[in-house]
Amino acid sequence: MIPALILYLIKQFKRKSNSSKNSNAIKRLSAKLKSILFLVAITSFFAFTNIEERKALTYNILKNNKVIGVIKIDKSALADSVVYTLESEIKAKFLFKFNITGKEKSIYRNGKLVYSSVFRTLNKKPKTNHEIVLKDGKYQLHSSKTLQNLELDLVKQNLITLYFKEPIGVTSIFCDNLMKTVLIKSLGNSKYKVDFSNGKYNVFHYKDGKCIKIEAVSTLFSVTLIPTIL
Repeated sequence: MIPALILYLIKQFKRKSNSSKNSNAIKRLSAKLKSILFLVAITSFFAFTNIEERKALTYNILKNNKVIGVIKIDKSALADSVVYTLESEIKAKFLFKFNITGKEKSIYRNGKLVYSSVFRTLNKKPKTNHEIVLKDGKYQLHSSKTLQNLELDLVKQNLITLYFKEPIGVTSIFCDNLMKTVLIKSLGNSKYKVDFSNGKYNVFHYKDGKCIKIEAVSTLFSVTLIPTIL
């Protein structure tokens, strides 16, 4: 698999290369290769080793009490590492029909985020596609168009962790999609509001430490997430 990836990246470089862009292209391809090799190594490690802890959650996405989609989330833990994966799909009609799919992965090592990826499509067209990698104590953003450092402190918790644990005492959390830290406000009664931007926010509801409902609100489109099994 790895040799095939290397050959693919070399071919991509040959297609894009010219005298004025060689340096930047090499940097982007090198960084891309490193992030792919890192992800392959972590995934292979988990595939061939006994998992100490595994949890799987499924949430139905409701609009006007009608199921329009589903989110599946998996948490696998072993020794000093934890891997979260999320897959989602929404099919609905709002002025026009749309199909939204998403895939996310977060990898923690020794309690800090070392890798994050977000891939989302709208009607089969990519809308978001980037990776964040911890390198030499700093986070780097990798995408098809850019490679840049992010001004972030070490991330101890991101949004996907809220599906598994009530954020007691937490006042901010990392949003992988926005690539920045956002605020969490306790509303009392085990409810927490996470503010994003432009009027968008989520309200997480918990009971006995478990997430039992999520209200995802925006100015144009709002939905409710309910777990299939409590």
